[in-house]
Amino acid sequence: MATIKNIAREAAVSVSTASRALNDNPRISQATRRKVKRIADKLGYQPNYNAQNLTRGESNMVGLIFPVTSSTAPANPFHIDLMRGISSALKPLHYEMVVAIAPNTADLLESVKSMVTQSKVHNFLVFYTMPNDPVTAYLREHHLNFVVIGRPTNGHQDRYVDNDNVAAGAAATAHLIDHHGVKHPLFLDAGTNWPYEVDRRRGYRQCMAARHLQAATWSENQGTAIKDYLNTHPKIDGIICYDDLLFGRLNHQLQSFTLPIACFNNSRLMGMLLKRSERIDLQPRELGKAAVALLFNARKHHQLVDFKIYD
Repeated sequence: MATIKNIAREAAVSVSTASRALNDNPRISQATRRKVKRIADKLGYQPNYNAQNLTRGESNMVGLIFPVTSSTAPANPFHIDLMRGISSALKPLHYEMVVAIAPNTADLLESVKSMVTQSKVHNFLVFYTMPNDPVTAYLREHHLNFVVIGRPTNGHQDRYVDNDNVAAGAAATAHLIDHHGVKHPLFLDAGTNWPYEVDRRRGYRQCMAARHLQAATWSENQGTAIKDYLNTHPKIDGIICYDDLLFGRLNHQLQSFTLPIACFNNSRLMGMLLKRSERIDLQPRELGKAAVALLFNARKHHQLVDFKIYD
């Protein structure tokens, strides 16, 4: 494997000059920079990006911070696709991923602090937004470079990538009404009030109000099983489910009802469960790529990624 010394010897320059030339130091003439780079390419030189970053006091790692997750919770297909997009965008930048995931907020915060102080991770992608979050508060306090995936809360001006979830909720509702003749669609949510849940529900209600239809919402935490609710509300003729994990939990109860269903996300697992339903693809891989691009572009504040509806 070629080294800086090999390059310097063939270019007839010092090792420090060769290093500066490869890093485009303006103190080195353009002719010398071109010559050194040409020799480096010929010898197949692979720079040590990790060492370069460590000399600047940071690692070539991007921390991925997951929402608090119990050890028994199933993997979220949305997060998996986000990571795929992030990984493909980081590869040409010579950065790697390191994950912070914990069963409670205190442990998650300690994991992030350890990344910063021990592993010198200074760049983060946060897979959630929530009010009064101590993790993002820590990132702000220490002036670390981070991007959140989702709409920022509490009036914070955090840089972010997201879908327009209000528009997505309205589009899913309109699709059921226009393509399936639905008049009384029911919106299903988990009652957790994540920002994207709130926004999709708001879009549903806006669409219903615009068409002079009565909105109805069922929440998982309200204590009534969805099959019991549907049996006592026979006018319900369609369902909009706020995310694929909730649909997965309710699928066995919904199978006995022949209702058109629209569900958010288009993961492969949900594709198998949603054979007779519409899927609103939030394009998590594109969200992941957009998050990386934003992370390394300090001049830009946010990026919205389009969604698609699949019949």
